[in-house]
Amino acid sequence: MKTRIKPTIRIASGPLIATAMLLSIAATPAARAAELTAAEQCDREAGSELDLERNRAFPAVATQDIRIGVALSACREAYNQNGGARTQFQLARVLERAGERLKSLRILGEAAQNGHALAMAVYGTRLAERGEPEAAFELYQRAASEGNRAAAQYLAAAYRDGVGTRVDGVLAAHWLERAKTNDLQ
Repeated sequence: MKTRIKPTIRIASGPLIATAMLLSIAATPAARAAELTAAEQCDREAGSELDLERNRAFPAVATQDIRIGVALSACREAYNQNGGARTQFQLARVLERAGERLKSLRILGEAAQNGHALAMAVYGTRLAERGEPEAAFELYQRAASEGNRAAAQYLAAAYRDGVGTRVDGVLAAHWLERAKTNDLQ
């Protein structure tokens, strides 16, 4: 009789173990997501591929791939918890994607003022579009001097076209070359 009980127990415990394993695997992503801080969730949902200051623990998110609801919630919470310049930049990025351009511009300005290099470059382009080329040029200079490639490209174009400065082909070529080399991030 003992021989019949053992096989029955083995057969019954096999499906139970398999079910327990499947449940533990299925619960893992949710458990990990719950362990992330608001800033980390914002990093995960809105970290730009162009932002070398982003949290590299998460893959970059292309603008068109931002899940607006999730990213907006995480980035707003991180921002309200006194998130730094990177969080400000990411919130501005999500707001821009959500069509809230004025809010995005205000927060992008905060990120630029707080020293986020890519925010300076992007905010500079917004200022140039609004008819403030001198302010844009200053931001391009500052961000390019900190090693930002996008800013170096914008600075080269500003020198080439005379946006916020005098036309200077030598400096335009210099900054364009620096943007192409490993001298910059």
